[in-house]
Amino acid sequence: MRCLLNTYKSVLSKCRWSLHTIRHSSSGGPSEKKLKAIPFAQHVNAALETFEQYHGSGFFSVKLSQSSSPEQYFLPFWVVSATVHSTIEQAQVGRRTIRTHYNPTTKKSESRWDTDWVWVPHKHSFTRDYSPLAHPKLQIYASHRYRRGLVEAITHGPALESAIPFSPSLLDSKEPRGIDPFAIYPSTAVRFAKSYIQSTEEKVADEYLRQVYKMDETRFLKVNVRLENVTVSPVYYPAYIFSVNYLGRTLRTFVNGSDLTVGGTKVYNWQRTAMVSAAGMATIMTMTGGIGWGGASGSFWLGIVLPTVTVSMLTLYYPIISLRIRDLIRDYEIRSMAHDPSTWDEDWVKGYAAYEDQERSRTWREERASQAWYTGTNADPKGYYRTLNVSPNASQSEIQGAFRGLAMKYHPDRYSDPEEKKQAKVKFQSISAAYSVLRDARKRQVYDQSGSG
Repeated sequence: MRCLLNTYKSVLSKCRWSLHTIRHSSSGGPSEKKLKAIPFAQHVNAALETFEQYHGSGFFSVKLSQSSSPEQYFLPFWVVSATVHSTIEQAQVGRRTIRTHYNPTTKKSESRWDTDWVWVPHKHSFTRDYSPLAHPKLQIYASHRYRRGLVEAITHGPALESAIPFSPSLLDSKEPRGIDPFAIYPSTAVRFAKSYIQSTEEKVADEYLRQVYKMDETRFLKVNVRLENVTVSPVYYPAYIFSVNYLGRTLRTFVNGSDLTVGGTKVYNWQRTAMVSAAGMATIMTMTGGIGWGGASGSFWLGIVLPTVTVSMLTLYYPIISLRIRDLIRDYEIRSMAHDPSTWDEDWVKGYAAYEDQERSRTWREERASQAWYTGTNADPKGYYRTLNVSPNASQSEIQGAFRGLAMKYHPDRYSDPEEKKQAKVKFQSISAAYSVLRDARKRQVYDQSGSG
């Protein structure tokens, strides 16, 4: 009997695989030779425990219960890798200072924050490797069956390292396992990836400029991003899918069947939020003396009751509102996909190889990025180029612009504190010494050739 049961399960798995193959070939999708999958490695009880912890931890959380066993599915993902060349085309950096201004209305001198802005004198270029292991946002859900933001939360663990070639044996299980077919083109995945990379590079550029120039803010930032060596790989992720009914809608929680990372819509306790809101608003009303209108009754109804009811209703319906917003995003993505190339098997669509991502040398890229404006100590023995934050190949106009910006930043007259003024004076002297050599073509040539100057 056991032998018959095992034979039946084997045949059933092959039938499911054949059905997937027929659907795959009729509706399009990546080549089966390039398909990889992450096997189920966690027991359903471990997934159930993860589900309960996800929804049961926290004072405001509501403990959800799953009445039936979770579904087991392989969910499709496009995994994107690329080498990224980015250039900061333009930007202004600003330093916040407190200045005293005369107010003619009050006839008093008043202090306020001002920002001194200066253009970044030259372009900065970087080269970085983006891999899906380091950037989970490059693991892109390749279907519209479920809501993207919830599903992609299961990619934040190391499961991708366990990817193997997809085979019918992965469907062997006591419980039936389904397959969600690919429905998003690889070109669409590249578009999503490029949007994420652009956003990331802008954040990195903002932080880099503020650190390099010792400034507080940036504005008018323009970063040009170019992708090279783009690789897109189809990978199936294992997922336990828990479904719970809430106010007539189905809330789903996804647990990665390999490393138990989890994503889903949480439900919060509206009674507890109402209690905390009422206590907080009552404290504020007591400390401030009410809202100043309607006396004690007005303060009670408008200052305590109204905010409490509003907060509790928002808490109660937050999951429904969240799902509606995600549905609108999904509809927009489906419409936008119509403009993407509808091909599945490009040269840059390849089978995923984890070791290639693991062996990428990020250290070399980071060193190159940090030295993009400086070629090495041998080319700048006294650090003049480094002092002005320019490369040894900088033009005279770039050197002049760099000097003006740094001179404005470190001029001793800008500082009132004696210690800061002293430090600024030393810095200003080093900037002036570097500029006195590099602005003169003859002195600069001697310095470049012999290191003296």
